[in-house]
Amino acid sequence: METIQLVQPQQEFKDFMALPDGLAKNISYYNNFQSRNFTDASITRKDGHIYYAANTFKVVKSTKSSYYIKRVTKDGFTINEKGKLSIWFGKSVFQLPHISQVFMHFNFNWLDVKLYPFVTKGIFEKMIAGKLTNNTDVCKAYIKAMRLNCSPSLFLQLFQTGSISKQDFLRRASVAKDINHFIEHLLLPNDNRSLLVYEDMVKEALILEKKIDYKWSSKRLTEEHKAWTEQIMQIEIDALEDKVIPFIDKFDRYTPDGFKLLKTQKEVFYEGKTMKHCLYTAYWSSIKNNNYIAYHITSGDEEVTLGINIYDDKLRYNQCYSRFNGPVSSKMHVIVTNFVEQLNEQVERDGILKETKIEYKVNPIFNELPF
Repeated sequence: METIQLVQPQQEFKDFMALPDGLAKNISYYNNFQSRNFTDASITRKDGHIYYAANTFKVVKSTKSSYYIKRVTKDGFTINEKGKLSIWFGKSVFQLPHISQVFMHFNFNWLDVKLYPFVTKGIFEKMIAGKLTNNTDVCKAYIKAMRLNCSPSLFLQLFQTGSISKQDFLRRASVAKDINHFIEHLLLPNDNRSLLVYEDMVKEALILEKKIDYKWSSKRLTEEHKAWTEQIMQIEIDALEDKVIPFIDKFDRYTPDGFKLLKTQKEVFYEGKTMKHCLYTAYWSSIKNNNYIAYHITSGDEEVTLGINIYDDKLRYNQCYSRFNGPVSSKMHVIVTNFVEQLNEQVERDGILKETKIEYKVNPIFNELPF
């Protein structure tokens, strides 16, 4: 039997345990060791089998100033005489502690560290058997196992030069019409807007069970994104309640031309979706609890969302933004501030706020969260 220690227990833990029991040892424990762990890892060869074990320990205080070492976790694998690998406790190769030292022990120094997450159980067995001896072969084996249908050289180039994670790659590749085109897209410099659109479409493609063609023109990309967004939006809207909030409905009599009072959950949701801001997610609760009202306003070519706080029996201007929380024109700012002032006068005159008892859960004056 031959055992090789890959990771030695830290000497400071050994030194601590060698200290005589007493108050000085207590001080050292609470200052340096109470919440820390230490590990050891070794490989043993016996009767044609290879055993790898990685143990995590901690120092535990028992009675007064007496201490002992307690094992917290144990991980590892076994390779039998036929080269079959068994990983303990159902973990993956990459999850094993100190896997880099394991690879070094087996002389896998050629393996690019960025490919470590792609070393599956089957690939590791082939590496140990000498069937995989370079990074390209590892890529080929992973691509075959995952049925990715892409170029090994492109795959390797992406993970040697790119910053995408394995999980994100697999998620996005699953909806790519052609994975090679997807990788080429990732390797090329892209404008931020294009990146945002594609990322948004990945989620949409997963929902709608569609594929993204990374060779689409900018125009086609915009058209597809719009169509998918509208399709999902319609599904979401169909599931929402279209019931008018009675309190909000009282303000409709004061709504001028070009203004649309948002009176239902569907309307608030649609406004947030079409205007690309978080009116629905951030303010729907306040709207349904009679603490907030919102309007969609159209003036010429300008479209904006206006938010008004209801607090202390007053309507208070909160915010007004165009799409993507963009700024509004000076003309629009004058329109909305004058409207809020006039609305206050009309509501106070008719006693609208006094008709309904409003529970002010949070002072919206201090709510600066944009749509």
